[in-house]
Amino acid sequence: MLTANKISLKPIELSDCELLQHLMNDPLITGKTVGWNFPVSLHSQENFIRSLTTSQKDYRLVIMENESQKNIGITGLWDIDWQSRSARSGIKLLPPYMNKGYGAETIMLMTAWAFYSVGLRRLYAEILAMNQPSLALYTKKCQWRLEGTEREATFKAGEWHDLHNIAILKHEFDQLQEAQKYIHFVCPNNHTPTTN
Repeated sequence: MLTANKISLKPIELSDCELLQHLMNDPLITGKTVGWNFPVSLHSQENFIRSLTTSQKDYRLVIMENESQKNIGITGLWDIDWQSRSARSGIKLLPPYMNKGYGAETIMLMTAWAFYSVGLRRLYAEILAMNQPSLALYTKKCQWRLEGTEREATFKAGEWHDLHNIAILKHEFDQLQEAQKYIHFVCPNNHTPTTN
């Protein structure tokens, strides 16, 4: 388990099926996230979790609030490209935990873990242009960079929406003011960022 100040990241378990189902079926969440889906059952979420144990390209982590020990969301790495050392990442939080600092801490801890434990060099994500809070979370609070915009790339709620592509490189993360704190959470004995 990876632990920061407010949250911890832990491996996903079959007991997390209800959390995942809620995150996949809540219109307040799905209305602002990339992609589409039919409502999902607990059974399908259980099958999804089981499929992760054999995947070499996807790894999901549950976000737990430290104070209450309650599971509040999910994050992870997927589409991992081991040759290019890059992966897609993202975050979904239950609505009561949005805009309270849990998202920024999750992204920073996840980024440190990806770069300093997994050995990646680049993380990227896609954000709907209409989801300005998520874009600000990544690009302003966590210093990911906007790399481009795909025009009318995603269909949501009967309309076409632009899609922003964002990313962060390891050497960019290392230069952030708070990077050392999160690197220390992941690697308590490492005090000097490396560049490679």
